[in-house]
Order: sequence, then structure tokens, then C-alpha cells
Amino acid sequence: MTTSAAARATFGEVMTAHQTVAANTPAVATAQKFAEYLKEKQPANTTTTTTSGFAPTPEQLAKSLFGSAYDPETKTVRLDKLAGETAKRTAEFAERLAARLSAASIDQTPPIELSVGLDGRIIVDSTHPQAAQITKLFEDDSALAQAYRNVAAQNDHLATLQAGAAYVKEWNSAKTDAERQTIWNRYGTLMERLSSMFSGRMTFGTAGAIVESQQILRRMDLA
Repeated sequence: MTTSAAARATFGEVMTAHQTVAANTPAVATAQKFAEYLKEKQPANTTTTTTSGFAPTPEQLAKSLFGSAYDPETKTVRLDKLAGETAKRTAEFAERLAARLSAASIDQTPPIELSVGLDGRIIVDSTHPQAAQITKLFEDDSALAQAYRNVAAQNDHLATLQAGAAYVKEWNSAKTDAERQTIWNRYGTLMERLSSMFSGRMTFGTAGAIVESQQILRRMDLA
């Protein structure tokens, strides 16, 4: 699975547009649009030669990203333990937030979309009818705000590792350096988008928590 130079250029333009849309679109819809776009581009059959960057080996990524999660003998990335811990902490925070919202008489029926601003503030999607009350809830409770930042960061880190693990799997099966470079072009872009566009974005409702970065990867069959 490779992408042409034209496809990558279009990818950048569409993702720039999605960055604007993401701020005003529910997490699930945004994730679906992004994942569908990637799936549309992945089946292209042309191999490209690129002079920018390089395709890191699994061992190189292990040093900078995976750490002990990388198994050098099997050349695979083991994330089961981290994924389990992250899911547990996410569920615990969702319960904690639900209790606080209930105590403040804030309705969770319309899902609440949260994100983290550049200054660390918890941003509540303005389309929620009680967005101002939810914003004040986080402003008045620094511990709750920090707990959200922590669980959002842990989920984003897991998503980056999962994308990296998928890259390693494809890298191992690639036959040539050109194929590996093309694979890195795709996954490097994905990891960059995960860490910028969708960083810190989660939605909470009566059914629990939806992590936007995780939704993207699930729709791509990478998580």
C-alpha cells in the first residue's frame, strides 16, 4: 500500500481543512471523516522515491518511542499492558466526571466534548447547552482539570504508540527501502496528526468516554 506525491499533497490540504472543522465538529464525526480519507488514499499502487526524511528502523523507534514495549527478538511492539491501564484510568475518570456533573445538575445526554488548549485550559465544545457551567466546573477544580489532562495525554500517547506499532509491522513485511520510505511517509504523517490535530480531545456521555485519537485508529483497524 503506497501513496503518490500528488496524493500526499492533497492529504496535507485536506488535513489543514479538517483542522478547522475539528474545532466545531463532534469527535466521532471528525474521526470518521479523517479515517475514511486515509483509507481512500492507502490502496494506491504507485511507489514514490522521496528525498525528505528517512524511514526509521524498528530499533531506532524503540529508542525514541517504544522503550521496553519493543521486543527485539520478535521485532514487535507489545502494548497490551499499557492499553489495559489506559482503558482503566479512562473509565475511572469518566465515572469521576459523571459524578461531578450530576452533583452540579449538568446533563450528559448531549455528549460533552473536551479538549486541552495550548495554555493547558480545558476547553468545552460550545455547542453543549451547558458549556459555560462545565467550563466553570473545571476552572474551580484544578484537580479535576489535571486529571483530565493526564488521562487525555495517556490516551494520545497510546494512540501514537499504536500507530508506530502498525508502522513496524508493515516495515517488517516491506521488501525494499523504497517501500519502507513510502510506509513511513504515511505513518509519520498519521502520528504527526494524532499529536496535533486530535491531541487531548475526548467526548463524555451516558455511555462513557470516547477518545478521538483511539476512534481514528479503530476505524483504520490499527487499535
